[in-house]
Amino acid sequence: MLKNKSAYILFLFLTSAHFVFGETISLTSPDKTVQLTVKTTPKLSYSVLMDNQPLILDSELQIEFGDDSKIAMPLEWVDSHRSYTDHRWQPVYGRKSEIQDLHNQIEIVLREQTGPRRLFSLIARAYNDGVAFRFKFGKEMGQHLSIKEERTQFTLPGNPVAWPAFLNSFTTMHETTFPRQQLSRILPIDIVGLPLTIQVAPDRYCSILEASLVDWAGMYLTREGQLPIWLESNEVFGGGAPYVFDKALPPDASELRIVLDAVGDNSYDHVDIADFKVTLEEGSTIWLSELSPIQARQDWGSLKTDQSVEGNPLTIAGKVYKKGVGTHANGLIAYTLPKSSQRLSGKVGIDAEVGNRGRAKVRFIVIPDQKEVDRVVLRSLLSRRGNSATAVEVKLPHLSPWRVIQVGRCPADLLNSDIILNLNEPCKIADTSWIKAGVASWNWLSSGSQMDMELLKSYIDLAGEMNWEYTLIDDGWYGSWQDDVTTPIEGLDIPALVDYAAKRNVKLWLWTHWQAFDRHLEEALALYQKWGIAGVKTDFMSRDDQEMVNWYYKVLETAARYKIMIDFHGSYKPTGQMRTWPNMMTCEAVFGNEQNLWSNLNDPVHKTTLAFTRQLAGPMDYTTGSFLNETADSWRTQRPIQTLGTRCQEMALFVVYDSPFMCTADLPANYYGQDGVEFLNDIPASWDDTIVLDGGIGEFVVTARRKGNQWYLGGITNWDARTVAVPLGFLGEGRYQATVYEDGPEAAQNARHVKIRRLTVHANETLTVTMAPGGGFAAILFKMP
Repeated sequence: MLKNKSAYILFLFLTSAHFVFGETISLTSPDKTVQLTVKTTPKLSYSVLMDNQPLILDSELQIEFGDDSKIAMPLEWVDSHRSYTDHRWQPVYGRKSEIQDLHNQIEIVLREQTGPRRLFSLIARAYNDGVAFRFKFGKEMGQHLSIKEERTQFTLPGNPVAWPAFLNSFTTMHETTFPRQQLSRILPIDIVGLPLTIQVAPDRYCSILEASLVDWAGMYLTREGQLPIWLESNEVFGGGAPYVFDKALPPDASELRIVLDAVGDNSYDHVDIADFKVTLEEGSTIWLSELSPIQARQDWGSLKTDQSVEGNPLTIAGKVYKKGVGTHANGLIAYTLPKSSQRLSGKVGIDAEVGNRGRAKVRFIVIPDQKEVDRVVLRSLLSRRGNSATAVEVKLPHLSPWRVIQVGRCPADLLNSDIILNLNEPCKIADTSWIKAGVASWNWLSSGSQMDMELLKSYIDLAGEMNWEYTLIDDGWYGSWQDDVTTPIEGLDIPALVDYAAKRNVKLWLWTHWQAFDRHLEEALALYQKWGIAGVKTDFMSRDDQEMVNWYYKVLETAARYKIMIDFHGSYKPTGQMRTWPNMMTCEAVFGNEQNLWSNLNDPVHKTTLAFTRQLAGPMDYTTGSFLNETADSWRTQRPIQTLGTRCQEMALFVVYDSPFMCTADLPANYYGQDGVEFLNDIPASWDDTIVLDGGIGEFVVTARRKGNQWYLGGITNWDARTVAVPLGFLGEGRYQATVYEDGPEAAQNARHVKIRRLTVHANETLTVTMAPGGGFAAILFKMP
């Protein structure tokens, strides 16, 4: 390997012959362990091997164009170009100070032999940590391209375990759990978000993602095949009459899947399903609210039984119901149906607690007993707005996003991958000196929208005391969401707060609703620059159709001109944009700590799953750092939030999770003088090296990160107590003074109990730590002179 950090190694091999039928070509990774094979007959398809074992079986690549045509077979193999790249580049911030881009690539030029005889290319890359492919459409196809659907298949052998994000909508903030499921539980009516992590075999893992999403619609997954909607309600409105149903179930019904559709805007969509019951063969009835759902997710709040989503009596159009469920669209609920179920009945409506606001539609899907399968075929779906016939309209030439299959022999391999960033374009900002990663104190999760100068100064004081770089002033500083984002509320002096913060070496961020921000984009950014604001958190986009994807880039490019950093909240998942536009510091798209305001699903199982699912896409604004830590028995919903798991687990998240703009979750008073708080003092949000040492999805994860000569360790476990032995070989030469924050002996009953241990360690030693149920550990290792 060349040591020159700027070196490119490029070998081009041009194949000029025309191959027409039966063409197959393979591309292997530089280390020869991963192989991508492309076929052009009888269909355009690909397959993937890892260690000579099947990872993705033969899977079709297909495009449905705006004129209803598809890529026509057979294809003529016009040309192909191979290249090899070994290049090291330096990100502005992130997990590492230097990243290696090492891959083999092929571009295959293809032409339809019939029909329009369209000419296009398939570009494929093989990395040691995965494969990726994309389409390239040139001007040979005209000036514009319209696409209805991109139908990329992913065929998995057998019926492996997976961790899908059942979003079931294109208008969502991607805030969901990743339940462990057999892959066949993804149905043809499902809309599954990315990443999708799959365990194909004990030593074969993969995750399906996308990279370089630019001027295109976001990608989702569903199951190939058809499954009819058994029943669909009318659209119901706040204050309107309910939709009443009573229908016989199919004889082989085993599961009921309920999809809650917000029909666009997902505000105030408080859905009730009242008098919701199943009638059995002998005539008795069972209330669905008395069954435990096997799955439940929704855009806001948590599923309530015999209550509305806000905990009030179920009330539709003035009538109160004793039995039923209260939820919120968009959402998904699944129940196992009792044996001999004959009929399903109920009433769908918008709860009276939101008045005349809100609307929704509910779909009921009845799933028959599932049979054994020897493969599961998934396919891509493109996001779209409303009922738009097309998902993508672009000028040519144009590249589709990369379709990525990240691979590993263990879960930690997936987290150690840099493939997503490597598949994005280099930085487009000439001067990045103003872009600084950092930790922020933050008012909303602990104080809500309460706004006054003294309160905000207390958060600034906290940041100053803790040597954190930023304070984020959230919702309420300019009034209601749609008010003027250039005019603070009466009594709030933003320039004075900026000056107050500057004296404490702290800079300020401001929150905006995306629509209000968009109306005044240039004016607001110019004003914020004049005030000395460092960044903007913009919220509630809840879409990733092509129009919204392009809005993100408009914001990033405009903000860069004013030297403003951006945090996209209420967003879609990242696809590596922060390499090209590093003023994108983080984004949400995560079921994070704010969920503790209303849900108990953000628990240690979820937290140990997130690292190997959502985090594979990139940074996530999880908002770590609550010091009100509780056990499963003592946890309650409140503001400021309580978190499920120990204090050491919450501290470890600063190391385990990626977010170059790391917002903290608690009141200032809840940090001062608390056990373990010194670990958070001056903690980095950007690193020189990151190594995920070990982990199991939904079980545990242990991560090591380096900043300068200091190493940080973080480890978390699920509800199982666990002892881990951490090999310290990553330290290299020399002695290190280690300060270890670990669960105290009473942590299983008192989640805030911290034990501090100090010791000298070397690279040839192992650090053994015991974590309580829902526990964790954090450590700082200083290199000694």
